[in-house]
Order: sequence, then structure tokens, then C-alpha cells
Amino acid sequence: MIQIAICDDNEYELDILSRFINNGFSKHTDDYKIKCFTNGNLLLNYNEHIPFNVLFLDIDMPKINGFDIAKKLRNNFSRCFIIFVTSHSNLVYKSFEFQPFNFIQKNPQENLEESIMLVIESLMNNMKQNKKIILENSEETAAIYYHNIIYIESDKHYMKYHIQNKEKPISIRGSINETYIELQKYDFIRIHKRFIVNLKYIKFVDKKIGKIYINYNGFKKSLSLGTSYRDIVDEKYTLYLREMS
Repeated sequence: MIQIAICDDNEYELDILSRFINNGFSKHTDDYKIKCFTNGNLLLNYNEHIPFNVLFLDIDMPKINGFDIAKKLRNNFSRCFIIFVTSHSNLVYKSFEFQPFNFIQKNPQENLEESIMLVIESLMNNMKQNKKIILENSEETAAIYYHNIIYIESDKHYMKYHIQNKEKPISIRGSINETYIELQKYDFIRIHKRFIVNLKYIKFVDKKIGKIYINYNGFKKSLSLGTSYRDIVDEKYTLYLREMS
């Protein structure tokens, strides 16, 4: 279940946000719960018992503002998605310090519902990778988030999972066809008879020379782009960028 919190000290605005956010999530799933707060400290206390996955935070609040709430959560290594909601557009750059997922302006109010709908649509696409896969071989068993898998390489009868911040890949017995059937719903794309790549890590597609460039553990790396895959990779990568924007 997706645990969602909304925090705004203005009860009227909180009610509007709650209705719009509920309408937005209901278009994608029924597996969610929304909890509303007019006080940031109450939100933080609740979060200690039932951690939130998504937070919509007003920035300008008394006692403890949205930035203070975000700072406490990030200091406790919370991986929740934070969306700041405010009337003050000049605060958007300061909000980046807290790694927000997005930023919504309250004004003009007639655009608020549309803005929330677009953010939730992007959020739901992103959250597909916020699940874990169990990778197990004779040496180790690891629960890995899909968003930490950079690419998978086929090597004879094994699939090598190259993972963010992990020096050596995890090798699992399997076929690339079966692996791709499982992974494509999590925004992975097959680019070659030997490679499956997480769309999140693709930085550039060069169809002319048949290369895909990715960010791999802090370094740039190129992978071969098969001739028969070039058009579909270009199409799906372009669509992915639009969905995430």
C-alpha cells in the first residue's frame, strides 16, 4: 500500500489538496491511503510508526516548515518521495537541497488540479522501480531495488546484473528472453541480443554508430545497440523521457 501524507497548516487549502490528490491517485490504483496533517511535528511522529512513501508538503508553515520536515526525514535516511506545494515560486531552488521529486505551485488555483494530476502520473511511473527483486546464486542472496539495476548482460547460460555502487555484477542462471519478459514492465529495454538496460540510466542514444551511453557507477559507459533494436529503443526512450518530465 502507498502511504501518502499531506501537510498544510491552512485547513481550507488542505481540504482542496486532499481532494485533488485523492482524485489523482484513484486514476492509477486503489492501493493507497492518505493521511492529512496541519502540524509537521504530528506528521513526523506518525511517520516513525508507519513510514510514508509520498509526502505533499506546504513550505510556509509556523513552528516547523516544509523544509524542516524534509531535512529531518533526509537526515534519517528516508527514501520517501517529497513534493513541495507552495505559493512562493522563489523557493523552488532552495528546495533542491532536500532532493524533492517535484514542486507544485498553489497559484493560480485553477491550474492546481492539473499540476497535481501530472505530478502523480510521473510519480506512479517512477514508483514502478521502487520494488525489490531477489537475486540468488551459490555465493550470495540479495534483495535489489529495480531502480538500482543499471543493465543486465547475457553471458552464455547466465545473466549478469550490473548494479549501482556494486563493483562486481551478480550472475544468475537464466535466459535473456525470459529475463526481459519480466523486466520490461519496470522500464527496462532490450537494446541488443546480449543487453537489457534500465531506461533510467540511459543518457544518450546514438543510432548512427549503434551505441547507447549510460551512467555506470559514476562513469560513462557505452553499450552496443543492435541494428534491429534501434528504432524501438529510440521510440521507447523518447516516450520514457516524456513520461518522466
